[in-house]
Amino acid sequence: MSAAALWTIAEAARALGLAGKFPDTGIDFVTQDSRLVKPGALFVALSGTPSGGFVSSFASARDGWEFAADAEAAGAVAMIVPHKIQGVSIPQLVVKDTLTGGLWALARAARARFKGPVIGLTGSAGKTSTKEFIAAYPKAYASPSSFNNFWGVPLTLCNASPEAGLWVVEMGMNQPGEIAPLSELTQPTVALVLNVQPVHLEKLGGLEAIRREKVSIVRGLPKDGVLVLPVEVDAPEWNGRVIRFGEASQVQELKHVARGESWKVTAQVRSAQIEFSLTPGARHRVQNALAALAAIDAAGLDVTALAEKLGKVGIMSGRGVEQTVGGVTVIDDSFNGNPASMAAALDSLKARPVNKGRRIAILGDMLELGADAPAYHEALAKHLPGIDGVYCVGSLMRHLYDLLPADRGLGWHENPATLDPQDIAALLKAGDVVVVKGSKKMFWVNRFVPGLLAALQARA
Repeated sequence: MSAAALWTIAEAARALGLAGKFPDTGIDFVTQDSRLVKPGALFVALSGTPSGGFVSSFASARDGWEFAADAEAAGAVAMIVPHKIQGVSIPQLVVKDTLTGGLWALARAARARFKGPVIGLTGSAGKTSTKEFIAAYPKAYASPSSFNNFWGVPLTLCNASPEAGLWVVEMGMNQPGEIAPLSELTQPTVALVLNVQPVHLEKLGGLEAIRREKVSIVRGLPKDGVLVLPVEVDAPEWNGRVIRFGEASQVQELKHVARGESWKVTAQVRSAQIEFSLTPGARHRVQNALAALAAIDAAGLDVTALAEKLGKVGIMSGRGVEQTVGGVTVIDDSFNGNPASMAAALDSLKARPVNKGRRIAILGDMLELGADAPAYHEALAKHLPGIDGVYCVGSLMRHLYDLLPADRGLGWHENPATLDPQDIAALLKAGDVVVVKGSKKMFWVNRFVPGLLAALQARA
């Protein structure tokens, strides 16, 4: 086995409880996606229909083992399958259920051999951005992208370096009962609940149900673990140590100096004062930075070592990345949208200085809000003073569009799949600052922002 290898095939087989002799060939990478296989990878062939009571938002009509030959051709050194696959010559680790008995079993073995601190985090919004803040800590390993579901969390554990000084694991949900098993698998030493906001109301029914689901992260927390909470969230389910962040708490902002969209922040972390900088979008990233500092403090690590890194953490794709094309500045915040994050994006846009241009919001539906969805969309109107123009997309956004003054309503389009970026580009002029915000299926899935940028470039 090479020094950098995460596993040997024999170690993986033992983790799965398999008898027999397996080679000591090194495994450098574990993936469930045959398109991501590279030399030295272990391919986990998952079913298109998840087991274990989990539900996939993007269920596949095909099973992973149908791509076994592709994985071998791409350089996989072994694969986890539910039955022997004909024509495959690399070692096959056969288990009844490749999710719970394969991927999850390997993840448990990975977690068992790591003795360092593990920060598990969840929340209604800002999880991935906060995870990126914490991941800036020296020698930290963190979930890639938004690997926060029933396959993303175990893949994170399987691929985490045993030599890292800290693991950071993001956990998400879109229906009841998902956070607790992910936390029990992860066994965090610190559990961070970033916030509780009205998302997934369609399946959970109300904020109290969302709170219970988020706080169920304590199910994997040991008795001597630490729960990190914002000041407004209660957790009667946990009777251990708690660290809070936010106004008038143990970890709070004392002051900030704004330099355009970047801020220099002075914060208090218990009895110590900490200074750090934040990149553009600071207005709605401060709370995430405070949460990251609180989690690092809860883990018994050096908060100053993280504070000095925060200003170097960039904004992830779809979460506020800015590009200026043809004189128009486009803020791509299209990865997700809920009432709180939508309000934050609009408030941030209003704070932007513009030079002979306008502040424009292109807003798509906020999904999974249940029966109160129309009211949540109408409520966005109170955040619009200071916004010069609004274009609405989706049937729910019609409720907001109907409330707009005639001079600020730029248009409404019902189906995001048929929205032509060129039509939107035609509404914009040099100097405009534009934010694109909505649930993932509105703009992100349809790659609207790349299309808009291309249309602006074509006319430049």
